[in-house]
Formats: sequence, C-alpha cells, structure tokens
Amino acid sequence: MALFANASDLKVHYERPTPKLASCNFVASARSSEALAQSGHLAVSAPSQIMGRFQLLKSLCHENLCEYVEIHRGKHDRLFVVNEYHDNSLQKTRSVKAETSVSINLLQRYACEMFGALSYLEQNNVVHAALSPQNVLLDEQDRIKLSGYGLYYMTGHGVDVDFPIGYPGYLAPECVLDDEGAESSGYDKRDCWAVGIILVEQFCRNTFWTTSDVGLIFDTLSTLADWAKENEEDSSNSVWYHQGIESLDINKDVLSFLQGNNVSDSGDSVNAKAEIEAFRELILMCLQVSHTQRPYYHQILALPFLSSSSKKNKMKGHDWVQGPILASQDLQPDETDIDRPTTPMKKQPPSDPLADLPLSHIYHLWRLAGGDVEVNLVKRGVFLSVPVIERLPRVCFIEDAEEIGPVMVDTTQLYSDTMHILSFKELYQRLEQQEQRHSERFEWDADYFNVVDENDVNFLLKETDKFDNLNNNEGENEDFVFDDEISSPHSAVTIGNGPPSSAALISITTPTTPSTSRSLNRTFSLSSMNRSRSSSSISVGTPAAAPSTPTQSSIPRRPLSLREQDVNYQYHRQRLFAELLRQYPASQKEILHHAKVDIPPLLRNKIWAAILDVHGDVETEYQRIDKYNDIASDRQIDVDVPRCHQYNQLLASSAGHEKLRRLLKSWVSSNKKWVYWQGLDSLCAPFLTLNFNDEALAFACLQKFILKFLNNFFLRDNSAVLQDYFAVFRHVLSFHDPELSAHIDAIGFVPDLYAIRWFLTLFTHVFPLDKVYHLWDKFMVGPPSLPLFVGVAILRQIRDELLKYEFNGCISLFSEHFPKIDIEGCIQSAMKMCKVTPPSVVSLRPVAPLSDKEGQQWWEKPLPIDVRKQELAPRIDIADFPRISPYTLVLDIRSDHEFVNGHLASSMNVQPSQLHSYASILRKLNRKYHVIVADDSEKQGPEFAAQLVQNHHFPRTAVLQGGIEAAEWHYNSLGNGRLCTCRPQKQTTAGYKGKGSEPPFVIWRCKVPTPLSKR
Repeated sequence: MALFANASDLKVHYERPTPKLASCNFVASARSSEALAQSGHLAVSAPSQIMGRFQLLKSLCHENLCEYVEIHRGKHDRLFVVNEYHDNSLQKTRSVKAETSVSINLLQRYACEMFGALSYLEQNNVVHAALSPQNVLLDEQDRIKLSGYGLYYMTGHGVDVDFPIGYPGYLAPECVLDDEGAESSGYDKRDCWAVGIILVEQFCRNTFWTTSDVGLIFDTLSTLADWAKENEEDSSNSVWYHQGIESLDINKDVLSFLQGNNVSDSGDSVNAKAEIEAFRELILMCLQVSHTQRPYYHQILALPFLSSSSKKNKMKGHDWVQGPILASQDLQPDETDIDRPTTPMKKQPPSDPLADLPLSHIYHLWRLAGGDVEVNLVKRGVFLSVPVIERLPRVCFIEDAEEIGPVMVDTTQLYSDTMHILSFKELYQRLEQQEQRHSERFEWDADYFNVVDENDVNFLLKETDKFDNLNNNEGENEDFVFDDEISSPHSAVTIGNGPPSSAALISITTPTTPSTSRSLNRTFSLSSMNRSRSSSSISVGTPAAAPSTPTQSSIPRRPLSLREQDVNYQYHRQRLFAELLRQYPASQKEILHHAKVDIPPLLRNKIWAAILDVHGDVETEYQRIDKYNDIASDRQIDVDVPRCHQYNQLLASSAGHEKLRRLLKSWVSSNKKWVYWQGLDSLCAPFLTLNFNDEALAFACLQKFILKFLNNFFLRDNSAVLQDYFAVFRHVLSFHDPELSAHIDAIGFVPDLYAIRWFLTLFTHVFPLDKVYHLWDKFMVGPPSLPLFVGVAILRQIRDELLKYEFNGCISLFSEHFPKIDIEGCIQSAMKMCKVTPPSVVSLRPVAPLSDKEGQQWWEKPLPIDVRKQELAPRIDIADFPRISPYTLVLDIRSDHEFVNGHLASSMNVQPSQLHSYASILRKLNRKYHVIVADDSEKQGPEFAAQLVQNHHFPRTAVLQGGIEAAEWHYNSLGNGRLCTCRPQKQTTAGYKGKGSEPPFVIWRCKVPTPLSKR
C-alpha cells in the first residue's frame, strides 16, 4: 500500500467550497508554570505543555469535527489556536427558527453525527467538556461539525489555564459536584449529558434552564444529584417525576417532554409518536443524573433509533470512483491499463485556487501572504487593556484591607470564546500578482548538482547523465509525470475581480525543476603544456559544438529564504510534491529529482521519508518494538531528553519528552549491535519535530538516515570509525584549503577536539533546528560524504579567525565565542567542493577487515587507519583519475630512467629535493588538480604531497594509489591504452649557466597530451 495514501494533508477536496479559518486565544496560567518550576518538572512552562498536547488534535480527522490547524505562542504567554470554522450553528438555527418545529429525522441525524464524533474523540482519549449549541457548527450540507473540542485536552483538563472550561448550562452534575470517583468510572460521560440537553432544546425550541444565574443552575444540579442518590437502586429516571421537580429552574416545556406528556397529547400519527418516544428515551438515557448509569457512546450508536440513521448516512453522498493504478518503478504497466476510455477520475479544477487544498496548506499560504493572527487581533483592538492605574482601588485600608472605589477588571486576561475569522483577501491578491513577477528570474539550487565551472569535472553526475542521449535532450525526462517546461507568461488570463482560477494559476509560469540529465558536447584540443590565460591550465581549441552542460551564468541566484517566503512559488511547489507523494513509491525518482531544487517546508517530513525509501507498514513494525522495558542506557536517556533543544516548544513539553524517550528506547532495542551514545537525542530531534504525530514514521526515517550517513558510528567501540572519519575530513580540508589545513596541523588543532559533536549528531548539536532543516534537505539528496564538506565549509567561513589564532585561541573560539555561520553559504560551498572531489578521496575504510578477493591488487586494499592519519594529502584511485586527467598536473617523482621507460601522458618528472626551486613554476600552470605518481614506496609520494600542501599550498593535491603500477594495470585491463614511452623533453632553470645563487633543477616533460574520449 502507498505510504501516504491516507494522509489528510495530501487529500484533494473536490467540489468543496472554500473553507474558512478562524482563531481564538487564551492566556496560559502563570501559576501552572511556577508550579512546574518549583516541583522540578522537566517541562519548561505551561504554554509548552499546551502546545505539545495540541499536536495530537492536529492529527484528528473526522467528518463531523472541525479540523485544528495550528497553534502559536504570542506575547505574555497568550496562545492563538487556528481551526476550521463555519458560519452556521445550532445556536443560530434555534434563534432564527424558534417558531417552527424541527423534524425528528433531522434530530435523529444530528444525534447520530454528534455521538459519532464523540465516539471518535473517546477512541483518541479526548473529552470535549465544552459542548454547547454555539460549538456545534453546521457546514454547507447541514452536517454537524463539532468545534472547541480540544480546549479541555490541550490545557491538561484545565490545569494550565486560570479559567473554568465548559458552559454552566450544559455541565453535567458530576462536574459541578466535583465527584472524586467520576474520573475513574466514566468521567468522560459529561459530553453525553451535554448532548442530551442540546437535543432537547432543539426539539422544544426553548432553553433547558429558565435562568442564566450560575448559582441557581448549580443548586439545581446538586438537588438532582441528591434525589438520584436517594433512588440509586432504581435505574429508572424517577428523578424527573420527583414531586419537587416543579420548583427547580427547569423549563416547563422541557420538563413536560421528559415526563412524556407532549408525546401522549400530540395528534401525530402512530409512527410519528413512536419516533418521538424513541427520541425521548434517547434523551432520558443521556440525562441520567448518575454518570455510572449513563451509557457509553458505542451503546448509544447501537440503539435502533440511531443505527438506521447511521446506515442511511453511510450510503448517501459517496459516489463510486475508479480505483488508482498501483504503478511500479521496475515493471511497466500495459497501455490498456492506463489509457482507459472511461470518465476521468479527477474532476475539473475548481475556480477557486484554494478550494481543493487541505486546510494546513491554506493556512501556510496565508501566513506567507503576511497573515498573523496576533497582529490582526491587535489591529482590531481586541487586546485593548485597561491601564493599570485605572484598575487600582482609590482607597485601601491597611487594617482590614478594605478597598473603596470601583475596581475595574482587565478583560483582556479573561477567556473569550469569540472566533475571529481570517481574511484571505491578501492571499488572493498575492496569487493574482504572479504573472507580474515572471520577470524575476533566478538560478536554481539544482545548479549545485549539474552546473560546473568551465573546464571542471562534476562527480555528482553519473557518466550516463553526461554522455547519453547526445543531442537528444527532448526525451530525457519522458519518464517523469511533471516535465520542466515553463509556460508562457502571457498564457494566463484573470477574469473579473474574484479569486483567480486554479487552472489559470497553474498556467502562469509554474516554477519547475531543471533537469539533471545533460550531455557534454565539447571537444578539447590539447596541443601543448603551455599555461593558458583562462582559469584552466588546459589549452582548449574551438569546440565542435556549443556546450550543453550548463555553466555558471550571470543570472542572480535567489536565496532559499526568499523562495520559502514566496506565496506563488510555495503554492506550486506544494501542489507538485503533494501530487508526487500521493503516487509514492512509484514517484520516488521524480521526488528526488525535484527535491534537489528545494523542499517545501510544509511537506518536508513526507519528502524526507520518500527520499530515504521508507515504505511498508511502518506503524505495525514500530508497535512490535519493545520501548517500555528497562535498558542499560535508560539513565543516560533520562538525562539527555530534558536538555534536547528545549527552546523548541514541542520538545520542551511533556508530550515531547515522552515521544523522544520512546523513540530512543526503540532505536536501542532495534539495533542490538549498536549502543546509545550522547548526541543520538539531537539526531532524533528533527525527525520527531517534523513527525510529532507519527512516531512510527519518525523512527523509520531515523533508521534509514543513520544507515546512510552514520553507519557504525554507534558501535560500543567506535574509536576506529571516528578516527577514520576524521582522517578523511583532514584530507578533504587539505584538498580544498591547503593553507588552512597546514596551519591547523601545525598548531595541533586536530578534529578530535571540535568535530566529534559535528559528525556524531550531523550538526544538530551545533545549529538550531530551523537551520538543520535546510542543511539536511541537501543531505537527503546528496551523497553520504556531504557532511564532510559541510564541516570544511564551516572552517572556511571562519578561516580568517583560525589563521590568526594559535591553539588556545582556536579552543576558545569553538567553546565560547563560536562565530555565526551562514548556513546557505555553507551549503553552497559544500556542494561546490563535493562536485569536484573524486569519490576515492572521501571513501571510508570498512570496519570489519575484508578478506582478500581473488585477483585483488595490493593497491585496491584499504589503507590502515594509522597510515591515513599520518598522511596530510589524500590518495586517489586509478578509477577516478581518467575523469580528472584533462585538468590535472601529473607530477612523477620517480627517477628519470624509470620515467623514460613508461609514464602517464602529459606528466612531468620532477625531483622532490628540488621542489623549492620549481614550485613557483608549477603554480603558474594553474592546474585544477595535482596528482603525485611514485613507485611502490608508500612514503615517498605522501611526503612529497605533504610538502606541496604545507609549504606551497597547492590545492587539490592527491597521491595516486598504487603509483605507476596501478596506472599500467589499469591501461592493460582496458585493452585500449598503455603507458606513454615517448622521449621526454628536458627543461631547466631559464638562463642557468652553472653559476649564481639560484640552484639548478631539471624537469622532464612528456610531449604527448592525454587522450580524451570522444564526446
């Protein structure tokens, strides 16, 4: 089954009117926050607790519940809750149609829908506790939509707020009497009482109570409870026939109906009387004064009076639809299965671009268009508070604390159930302006994957991507659902003053993803070893054809932060990825293709899961894991959880602590060969915050992520893994910034002192989560070695400080005053370095030593860790050398006799002892790579490369692993090449006559250029 087939935030709502969103607000209790602090509770504050519990409400989805969208924390611990809203309610219908009677069939449907919604809430351990006719909304199809059902749950049953929850006229007797045994024996049945009062009020067209005085209502409820205790053994509703019932503040019409007088006196037909009597019995069941005798929701729904209505509702309004085609990435479906001559399953796009979107998408776009619930209410004057001076009494006596004068209460601190509707006017205007903004062109982030500098190599592109389909780019994306063509900016027309149509918006320059499949169509002419005036040291002749590989252009790159704030851009990106996610896993390749540009923040959690290849029944697999029994790492987990990113409101809540603890225990239980290391909590934090309501998906993503980037990092003895990783990190730094690497190496500032928390947590222990999200977006679509380049990019951002500090200064810089890092610039720099780095430079040594394969050459065996740690420059495999050979200065340091017998084409034979004499000459050649070729000795080549890095700062310096022997074997294995045996040309110091201060040097240069493959 598709992983996201039932995801509510991906559902397309056809033939639905544009939904409305509204907000309410309240202030969290300061006393609750103080109590948490004094008791030593791990939670930070009451607002954090409320926001943590609220996340469950976002996951609730029922046709008779208003959807909760988001919660925000404002000033002075004021919380703003955004949810679905409808204009009509039972309160309004009763006021408008007070004179008309309501049909029993309608009340039957209302009751069925309300109890169905309450039963769903009961299954999720949520109690409404605030039911009233104004909270029972009606949508355009006159269906029940319960609102306000999450206030009691999110506030911890009212503990985290200073106001009572619930409406006095609809509170059950046990709520007023504060029955101690009610909570353990059916406390949640209070909603059943409230529904009974609401339904009887709708039938009688009168309020249940004849007074609005809270004290009188509570007294009446207390009296009813006393009468019920007197007749506790009698299960009948004799309380409504009590001789003193007439003296209570209960409406006479309502009381008459409860006693059955209206039913017997009505002149309706026999069937109508039977329906009314069944309805009355339902009301009497709901209005059982004792909560222990009140029925459960499933018992009420099983009544014949409601079961028939439930069956009718299930059969009505559900059209037959054509089932989806379950596609596969490996098997091609038959054409007859795809091109069916039937009615299209999808209907025409709605005229309103927001009508078919999920509520979470609409609210996200509203926020991008400048919407802010707190600012909007401030502009409306909702928070105009009474000045403090006016709230003080005029006179206050010290002896008896008597106050004289009017004391005004600041109503802004009180609870108000007023719903403030959000206006979409600005959002529609921003969507209409898309055509005008077409001229603002910009480069895509995908350029970091497929755009290279002129005369450079890109190891992130596969050979097939570069050389296949030469001069046939038209069909390169034929397997993709969404191509990369951009519509004409003049193709859309907006008619009228209303919201633009969805079809029109889609046709207006939909931002798309550039293709990563490009072909190289350039022929290089290598005629000499003379230094070129261009940035490349290779002389390039006239190309046979215009290059098709995209190069760095002059179009300004648009920052990612601006793209994430662009309403139109996010509108289309969300539509694109939502459609692809609905087709996952068949669309996994295309999701990866488009994610290389950027990832919409709203769908980041599901896109990450798709890229990580999470599939199957993750929920069942997660439930099977033992996450509750004690394990050895429990003590350390209990210490780490309360400290993990506590600035985040979700992770600072008790719900966040419990979820994080379960995830960590599940990971330890599932990976027996690994152990818990400090930092795993930070590594888990991004997945938990993005999938707060889906622990199973967060766990599955964590498993896949660690296997890709941190495999074997959590071994009980991970010293060998870390030392190998740090050795490769040191090599990468030397490869791209030899000056900085030489300085750090000279002062002894080794990666062990600062980089453990970088790589063990993949920077989650260093940066806040909002920066980690952007960083991991590139990790997901990049190679496993990308974190190494991010570490180098961070050092290069602060290289000026590092170069002027000694050891103690660097320690202080990293521990006390670490500079602010530009994450976007860091990502760009890392991607640029990653593209031009041969894979063998960043290859890690296997943890378990591999047995020698038959026919394996000595240079194909991994180097010991101790050897890699001693070497400053990396080694490159012969398999990577052909791709960089056109841009490489090959320095052969063997004897001149061995050089004449066989050497690499275009190489130079130099003597290591004379390096200081000819180093400046070599630098003037401006080669992009410098590869050292030595004999079988393991020390001669690395020592010479270290001199190039430390003393002369040659960039991209590497030693050819296996030396000339590996090169000769490689050419022989190909069968179409061999070592060059030309007579090399001798060069020496210009004008040298045997005298003077400048020492002599001799360079033998091959006269044959490196052969290039025909492109």
